[in-house]
Amino acid sequence: MAFVTRSHQHLWGKNNEDPLVFLFQQDLANLFVKNMHMGWNKNGQERPLKNWGLGYTASQILHKPGNFFLPPGIVFPYIVEKKVKAVFIHPLDSSDQSFRVPGSSKEPILLGNPKNSIEEVDGLFKGLRLFQEKQQSIFVKIRPKLLPD
Repeated sequence: MAFVTRSHQHLWGKNNEDPLVFLFQQDLANLFVKNMHMGWNKNGQERPLKNWGLGYTASQILHKPGNFFLPPGIVFPYIVEKKVKAVFIHPLDSSDQSFRVPGSSKEPILLGNPKNSIEEVDGLFKGLRLFQEKQQSIFVKIRPKLLPD
C-alpha cells in the first residue's frame, strides 16, 4: 500500500508531465485516474522480498536472491474493499502490456456492479477506458496483457 500511495503522490506532484500526457493520450480523465488511485513509478527500483511479505523464494521471482525489480511506469492498483489485491505497472509507451508486481492476485480485474451487463476485455487500458465511459451500466472483467517475466 505504501508503494501505491507514494506512486499516486508522484503522479500528482512536480515534474509529472510525461505520465499525465500519456494518460491523456489513453483517453483517461484526471478525475477518473485519481478515483482509481493510479500513480507513477518515476524510476525503476529494486525492492527486498521480505518487505513485501511475499512467500515466494527469490528464484521464483527473479533469479536475484532476496529482491525483485519494479520498472518505471504508470501504476494501477486493483483495490477491493480497501485492500490492494494486485498492482500493475505499465511503461510509458504504446504497448498494451503491463508488469504485474510479484505477490499480486492473478485473477482478472473486476470493476463495476456485477448486476450490470458484463463485458470481458483484454488489455488494462482498454478495460479502464470502457469502465470510465460506462461505469454506471457495466461490469468489466479485465485481463491485462502481461510483459514476459
